[in-house]
Amino acid sequence: MKLNHLDLQVPDVQHTTLFFERHFGFRLTTSRTSPAIAILDGPGEFTLVLQRKKDPAESYPTDFHIGFIVDDEVAVERAHAELSAAGEEVSPVTRNGRGTMIYCRRDGFLVEVSRRARHG
Repeated sequence: MKLNHLDLQVPDVQHTTLFFERHFGFRLTTSRTSPAIAILDGPGEFTLVLQRKKDPAESYPTDFHIGFIVDDEVAVERAHAELSAAGEEVSPVTRNGRGTMIYCRRDGFLVEVSRRARHG
């Protein structure tokens, strides 16, 4: 069995599609003009589905997030610089026992970019 997709409910499908295309290398495979749904192919044969949120009052839990693992700390720092320059709400770079990471708040959820700590 293989996990192959994630479906996120967002307020603006087209705006969120552009975010994942620009910053995370996803490619839209459905119509760019649909306000209701977008299907994006991403790295590692992963599919991201974005659907328009039906109830604006519904929200994700505070720390709900999706994460991207990168090969080195430089990639985390590069993502931080790129997201900050684009005006996104992004945390400072954090280094701790779990690794090096940033979090970007987007559409009520967090997007993590991290490099796991090397142990042993």
